[in-house]
Amino acid sequence: MKCPICGCENPDDYKFCHDCGSPLNFTESIDDLTDELNNLDDFPSLDSKKLIIIGYIIAILFGWGSFILSFFLGSYGFVGFIGLFFPGFMLNSKDSNIRKHAYIQLAIMLSGIIFTVMFLFRWF
Repeated sequence: MKCPICGCENPDDYKFCHDCGSPLNFTESIDDLTDELNNLDDFPSLDSKKLIIIGYIIAILFGWGSFILSFFLGSYGFVGFIGLFFPGFMLNSKDSNIRKHAYIQLAIMLSGIIFTVMFLFRWF
């Protein structure tokens, strides 16, 4: 089989050119890739209940844990902002149930961060 890119002769059972590495049957390769892309999900499959539970644990630990840290240690309260990444990741899901819980987790986390900032600046 002759390579359509470089013109090198290849054995018939080769899928790629041994000289330049180009696919020998270009249209078949594109069709295979298109089928694979159509079968992919946006995120790796992870049980949505586990994802939601992990999100609540992170929201409580980072949102309200920062308040506890600032109460005992002083100025470590801004650690809570790190936890905002996980609910932000969950907001990109196509599953409306996961998105709903991500908004709730954001509310939990932001309330803890707001109380932490208020505590650090002695606003209450």
